[in-house]
Amino acid sequence: MSGPDFSLRLATPADATTISALSVQVFLDTYATEGVRPDLAIEAFETYSAAAFAKRLAEPHRAFILAETGTGLVGYAETILASLPAPAGELTGAELVRLYVQPAAQRKGVGRALMARMEQAVIGEGIGAAWLTAWEGNLNARAFYSRLGYADIGATTYTFQGNDYPNRVIAKRLAGD
Repeated sequence: MSGPDFSLRLATPADATTISALSVQVFLDTYATEGVRPDLAIEAFETYSAAAFAKRLAEPHRAFILAETGTGLVGYAETILASLPAPAGELTGAELVRLYVQPAAQRKGVGRALMARMEQAVIGEGIGAAWLTAWEGNLNARAFYSRLGYADIGATTYTFQGNDYPNRVIAKRLAGD
């Protein structure tokens, strides 16, 4: 993939399996860099199962924006389009639950395009801010969000299978706020 050879669209229930496969791939590539531990395997196959995505795709305030090439899915953004309090700071806004882009498609405009479309959807719902959490060790993601105008507003912890993972809360006020 070179240049902007991708298109964006909203997901449908039929996309659950492909979203699941891409999610497991990106999750393990990002978080299992020193081997696949049991807790990571459980999270990969529970949180990112096709059944879990089918359920989330049916939620009325949840939107999935997909990035596809002519050959398949290369990334997606999952957003809750409701005004929710961020887990740090005093901001409320839409939560970007997940932005996953295949490694081969990174640094090619896919993530930036997904974020721009997500922000348009948030503004379209009359919500004036967006926030997300990012693992504090994911320096590439944190730098990416900073380049898009997002600011670190505090700390939170993600807990899974009895393990705590320090995360940063990252937010941006959007036009129309």
